Amino acid sequence: MTNLGDRKTFMDIRKFLKPEGLLRPFLEVVLFFRGLMFIGTKIHCPCCGWSFRYFIKSGNSLKRRDCGYCPRCNSKARHRRNFLYLKRRTNLFQDDLRLLHVAPKYSLSRVFSKLKKLDYIAIGLQNDLNITALMDLSKTSFSSNVVDCIVCIHVLEHIETDRLAIGELYRVLKPGGWAVVSVPIRLDQITYEDPTITSRADRKREFNEKDHVRIYGYDFEDRLKDAGFEVEKNLGTSLDPNDMRKYGLMDDETIFHLTKP
Repeated sequence: MTNLGDRKTFMDIRKFLKPEGLLRPFLEVVLFFRGLMFIGTKIHCPCCGWSFRYFIKSGNSLKRRDCGYCPRCNSKARHRRNFLYLKRRTNLFQDDLRLLHVAPKYSLSRVFSKLKKLDYIAIGLQNDLNITALMDLSKTSFSSNVVDCIVCIHVLEHIETDRLAIGELYRVLKPGGWAVVSVPIRLDQITYEDPTITSRADRKREFNEKDHVRIYGYDFEDRLKDAGFEVEKNLGTSLDPNDMRKYGLMDDETIFHLTKP
């Protein structure tokens, strides 16, 4: 197993896997100038710190959408919601920590990877920006009890063996460590999954997205507890209406704050 205690090992892996060329600076230039087009005071993105007249419909659109993408950093409503939670309810931005970020979105990884006190480790299946190592969450090569905290946003619904993945989150986390996890979820029903549904079209019809393998329900909490976690739910419906307007948030993003005893 990879030993996370060896900082040099991670630096070498990061250097080897990091996308080459001008992709990152080019992306930053494009996002910067697109952000300038929407500068205003009505709404605010906590991820990049910019304020705008409105958010946009999609990453490739300039049309207005109240809870849409940030023009500057491309964050979605769920990224802004999780970012605010991490800033307000965790020690991520204050303490010296080793963070494992699973399948990171650029709007978050561009911030986390620059935090001086954070030893940032990001895994994914593709060699995207800020990825540290190519790795499947359901079978990581990390040693046990080696990270202080984990961020895993909208990942588990893509993994057929999600119980193995949840077990890996628990295994690599240090005792006393925490994880922030969110998934698309319906709290008024039990988890709906069917392993015989394999085509992208059928998954789109049944699970709302072509690369999802289930719709989680209220029993998702039981899966987390079965792995050994202590679980605290932060409901999207508990959000302050002023925050929802200011940051372009939605009330459907429930955050699960997990602790390893």
